Amino acid sequence: MKQKQTGIFVCMVIAASCFQYCAKNADTVAVKTGTTQATTNTAATGPQLPATVYNYAGIVVPAYILAALTANDNTPSANPVTNDGATLGRVLFYDKNLSRNNTVSCGSCHKQDLSFSDSAVKSKGFLGGSTDRHSMRLLNVRYYKSGKMFWDERAATLEDQVLQPIQNTTEMGMTLPELVTKISALNYYPVLFQKAFGSTEISSDKISRALAQFVRSIVTYQSKYDLVKQGMAGFTADERDGETLFLTAGNITCAGCHTPPMFLTSSPTAPFALNDPNDLGINNQRRFKSGSLRNIAAVGPYFHNGSISSLQNMLASNIPQHGVAVRDQQKLLAFLNTLTDNTSISDVKYSDPFR
Repeated sequence: MKQKQTGIFVCMVIAASCFQYCAKNADTVAVKTGTTQATTNTAATGPQLPATVYNYAGIVVPAYILAALTANDNTPSANPVTNDGATLGRVLFYDKNLSRNNTVSCGSCHKQDLSFSDSAVKSKGFLGGSTDRHSMRLLNVRYYKSGKMFWDERAATLEDQVLQPIQNTTEMGMTLPELVTKISALNYYPVLFQKAFGSTEISSDKISRALAQFVRSIVTYQSKYDLVKQGMAGFTADERDGETLFLTAGNITCAGCHTPPMFLTSSPTAPFALNDPNDLGINNQRRFKSGSLRNIAAVGPYFHNGSISSLQNMLASNIPQHGVAVRDQQKLLAFLNTLTDNTSISDVKYSDPFR
């Protein structure tokens, strides 16, 4: 009887040891990307990624906009968009570990379903403080030719811009050395950096480059406007008249600052001033960067200070160059609605991998 009890006890010890070993390894499974096997990561904070990486680098835009996009692309030769680089950037973009107290990510202020902006006038930082300005939409920034970022264009490149919110004392509250140390301690990053850059070494430069690749990959080209320009759909009478107004009405047309096909330009036909006594903008000239108008109807508020709550209010306002005659407001609004690309705000490859 004693020998039987001893055997049972030994079996229980072996079973417990196996369980502990498996449990330990379940917590340290590295994320695998671009493999033929299903990706798994059972760590509580680990991202869930597909077995085969999503297509970020090989997006095929319609021929009618390709030439215009090529001429305005600010992608540096040293940091082209790659599938593995943008995948790493996506994880970093949504990882709240990039903030001091693990409460805020880039995606907290730039929400996919809100066209990578925020419905709040000012977003909340890691300690609950408010940002200085309204969250700018991160759509088609690849085609802002000068490459300058932020409402006041203080960042010379997207690579420079993506690290600044992380270091901002209101937004995410980290230093770059702290960031590198913290990211290096997370078990799901080494393989992602290996895939993206050929090395498991983690640096702020690589973090910057990966984030920039992901943001540059967010391009809209599947709206009704795009279908019309490809001969696959037609405008209504109001939409057609609205496009004509957009292109021709006024001494300075809407298209002068928001040039098709991406409806933005970094060299507008004339400077645009917005009277804001609390914010002087670019070079203290009360000028602000003009973003892409694609998806403009999908989310408000608008402008750097979120001072306009809706497109209807903007078109009816007395803001310089934005006021439109009452008879034309609905037509222009109808046209602007054709610029909405619902794919970009629902595509899983741009979504939060931690959910």
